[in-house]
Amino acid sequence: MRHLLLFTLALLALCARADQSATEPPLSEKSKAQALQVLTEALADKAISRQQYDEALAWVRLSPCDGVNRSLSAARKLQLGQAIARQQKLKKVDIYQSFSEAGWSIIYVGTHVSDNGYFFYSGDPLAAAHPVNVWGGAAMVFETTEIAQWVSSNVKGIPARLAKCFAWHVTLNRDV
Repeated sequence: MRHLLLFTLALLALCARADQSATEPPLSEKSKAQALQVLTEALADKAISRQQYDEALAWVRLSPCDGVNRSLSAARKLQLGQAIARQQKLKKVDIYQSFSEAGWSIIYVGTHVSDNGYFFYSGDPLAAAHPVNVWGGAAMVFETTEIAQWVSSNVKGIPARLAKCFAWHVTLNRDV
């Protein structure tokens, strides 16, 4: 009985660890405080408008990635790396992150020939001839709404939650 209990506890611990890696963690209180400080200073310096400030505050309070699958096994990384390298006619790519929902995927890729990029796929990236679109660059917290709008306009058909998760991630939680 004791061995069964230990086995069950070990299995639960592994499942909990797997679940944690499969989702985007919410902003920590420290990260929220830092974002709020930057926003307050930007507003005081008139670097952003009141509308940008209010929208950014709303994004800081959200967790739009809840329910978006972020899991990425070593085997899946290898498969994606080979497929995307073939699609892009590159020798090698590095796969850093994945976001998936409702048959759509966003894959964060290092190509070794240009800046890292987020590749958007409307189906299985392994079977695709090429991504629907690619986004690269940096964005600030007060640009979250604009990034979400860019995705919705330039990646037709993407689920709204996935577009919002992406925008929130690249502006507020990118270091995850």
